[in-house]
Amino acid sequence: MNAMLATPHPTLRFADLRFRRRNGFRDFYSPGKLRLTYNARAAFYQLLCSLRESGRRTILLPAFHCTALVEPVPRAGFKANFYRVLPDFRPDVEDLKRRFSADVAAVVVVHYFGFPTDLAPFLRLRAEFGGHVVEDCAHSFLSRSGSSTIGHAGDFSLFSFYKFAPSLAGGGLGINLDGAPEAPAPAMVSWRGQLALAKRLFEQVLENSPENPVSRILIKAERWRVNRRKSQPSAVSHSALVDDPYLFREDLARSGMPGLCRHILECNNWDENSAARRRNYALFSEEIQDGPHVTRVLPNLPENVCPWAFPIFLPNRSVHDKQLRELGVPVYSFGEILHPLLANQNDQARQDAERISEQLLLLPVHAQLEATTVREIARRIKTYLSALPASSLEAVRG
Repeated sequence: MNAMLATPHPTLRFADLRFRRRNGFRDFYSPGKLRLTYNARAAFYQLLCSLRESGRRTILLPAFHCTALVEPVPRAGFKANFYRVLPDFRPDVEDLKRRFSADVAAVVVVHYFGFPTDLAPFLRLRAEFGGHVVEDCAHSFLSRSGSSTIGHAGDFSLFSFYKFAPSLAGGGLGINLDGAPEAPAPAMVSWRGQLALAKRLFEQVLENSPENPVSRILIKAERWRVNRRKSQPSAVSHSALVDDPYLFREDLARSGMPGLCRHILECNNWDENSAARRRNYALFSEEIQDGPHVTRVLPNLPENVCPWAFPIFLPNRSVHDKQLRELGVPVYSFGEILHPLLANQNDQARQDAERISEQLLLLPVHAQLEATTVREIARRIKTYLSALPASSLEAVRG
């Protein structure tokens, strides 16, 4: 088995720990208001709780999604309805129109992988039926729409800042609507939760400094402690649940952004972050070409886009995902598990979402990757694909 080339997501290093902050989130989001939350699902849950008094009970969501986007809907007492997403990740406008009604409290628009989705049809339906437009900017924190960062065209926007920097947590709710319903102020994360975050961040710093003798001693001691703990039957620890991508926890859903996470995020150089991501995305698009086994989903990178990942379609993803990981390729996925509520819709929206889920694979473009690493990742992928028989995969079709 070859060594792992890199981590799929950025991890904390000594260089990321600074005393002086470079940016302020609220200044960044001006002129809209920004509520800092534990993560994006917390932002959505807090928004939904504030919309309960509207009398409307349906939330329109894209059929292709991360379960973390859907789970806050039933938790807040709303009903989920899923509109169709096309293979190029555009919404099916006709399907969206059929599902819109006066019972829709909000419709969520996802800007997949950092690429802005056209909001015009959503805004037209809002004008006709009422309700709110919510932009899911979890993948598009640093992308722009016109002269400002993305997330200012709808009534509300959801952010997952930690997807772009090594903070483990940190989200936000953008509020563009004058007179928006007020939600209770976010609660503080418990001291146990903050301690768990700090511990895991410290472990990342140590893992990223393997040549430091102090790091080696502490890493060895921590591995001994973890192995000893694994050998003892016990309940799941609090720290094990801090950043589970599929977990909904009421306490975290009501919480604000931990101070340590905010500090790490605001110390990040967002301009350099965006430039590195764009460079790595362009390298993947150049190195990996469409062929019988793989299709680039969004090969062209507009000037306004800061990408979260480089998406490809690879049929039978789950099989090849595992084999690529064994070759040391740091691939990851999005939407590999769809929310169980989607199973209630036996229609084209569900079928298309399931097909995308079975084929979508993501390559990392984060700022900690060097150009040489990106090229080596692409080389290993091409070598793996070239050894596959032509009959083993079906071409991706829209």
